[in-house]
Amino acid sequence: MEDKQKPARVISDATLDRYLSAILALRQQLPIVRSVDVANDLGYSKACVSMALKQMTREALVCIGSHGALLLTEEGERRAERHRERSLYFHRLLTESGVEDAAARDEAAALTRAVSGDTFDALRGYLKRAGVPAQEQGAE
Repeated sequence: MEDKQKPARVISDATLDRYLSAILALRQQLPIVRSVDVANDLGYSKACVSMALKQMTREALVCIGSHGALLLTEEGERRAERHRERSLYFHRLLTESGVEDAAARDEAAALTRAVSGDTFDALRGYLKRAGVPAQEQGAE
């Protein structure tokens, strides 16, 4: 009898969250979001997006609908929203600190990938208690 192993996780949670967030953002711009749209938006190859989609499908974060439409599951939507919230928070915090917008976007993306959800919550709580104004901002 052949032992079937579960496929290995190839892509990190932070990277998957970036894909999910891109799908969420593209959904607001396009009637149907396909893998090629995600590849173009993130600047990744179609092969990389395909590999990520396989993993996201296995983890029940994305479903692929008719005509290749990418649909976020409830969990995928939750993770995408959380990623977007963190990215917007860091962007606002940096721009309010005087960082130029383009640099703030790049740095916010890096911070979003680098900081865990628990650390983000702790940092946001600390800054809120310290009276830093960006803590209440979830969207621009």
